[in-house]
Amino acid sequence: MPTGKKLIYLTLVLVVMSWGLNVVMIKFLTQQMSPILVGAIRMPLAGIFLLAFVFKKYGLYNPTKQQWGLLFGIGLISVCIHQLLLGYGVSVTSSTNASLILGLNPLTTALLASIFVNEKFTRNLGLGILLGFAGVVLVVFSKSPDGSFEFSLIGDVIMLLAMLTYVIGGLLIKKLLETTIPTLVVTAYSTLIGGVLLNIGTLASFGPSVYGQIHLSSTAVLILLLSAWGATALGTLGWNDGIKHLGANRTAMFLNGMPFAGMIGGVVFLNETIGWIHILALIFTTVGIIIGSIKKNKVILESL
Repeated sequence: MPTGKKLIYLTLVLVVMSWGLNVVMIKFLTQQMSPILVGAIRMPLAGIFLLAFVFKKYGLYNPTKQQWGLLFGIGLISVCIHQLLLGYGVSVTSSTNASLILGLNPLTTALLASIFVNEKFTRNLGLGILLGFAGVVLVVFSKSPDGSFEFSLIGDVIMLLAMLTYVIGGLLIKKLLETTIPTLVVTAYSTLIGGVLLNIGTLASFGPSVYGQIHLSSTAVLILLLSAWGATALGTLGWNDGIKHLGANRTAMFLNGMPFAGMIGGVVFLNETIGWIHILALIFTTVGIIIGSIKKNKVILESL
């Protein structure tokens, strides 16, 4: 395997691990303030952080009208709406459930790509998708220990929608990166656009006084910065670079490790428990992803 691809693969593994832990960090932050505020603060912090690198490398980069349109679409769907759904979803369900549901990203990406990008839909892919969704259904429709069925169900459905918006955003990113625009610019500009939209929504919903109600401990501030600059900024940059070089489908397969990181993080940092239903759901989802990518992985190995 070429050294360049090894580096991309290693980067994607680290990104997915950080995103699994990011679910835990966001859940912690939503316990400190409103989910919409978490996104409204995190995303501009991440965008400004990335924008500094854009200015250093490219100066004031000016995309074309078509590129601006795609950037706005990515910022709206993959950043603004995704972050809103993610924040509210993890606030009303466990980080374990959230990570398992987000782990459906590879199968959903393959399904939508077969519909909108004319990629062949194979029997293995169909079986993989069925197994993956079966795993999520086990989690979504399982009663929580305290019997709060409806409460957990709402959160899990929101997480499904959050996962779907990120998949759609990934397809838009793939389309945009087929032009001449650099990955760093796409990541920085779309993150900033999403951050601005989140703050507009926050101001419209709560008014400017809501920002004065933010009181975070030093631990919460550290977690906020780790989430914004580490998992969100650098993580998204690494992810978008993977989409550029490997494609949306192959990159999405790396999310196989996200449920593991989310589960471990929830147990270690939030004192959550893992039940047999989560283990069974994880097995279903993982087997589904493996089956769904068997033919694709064979092609990949032949090309290396």
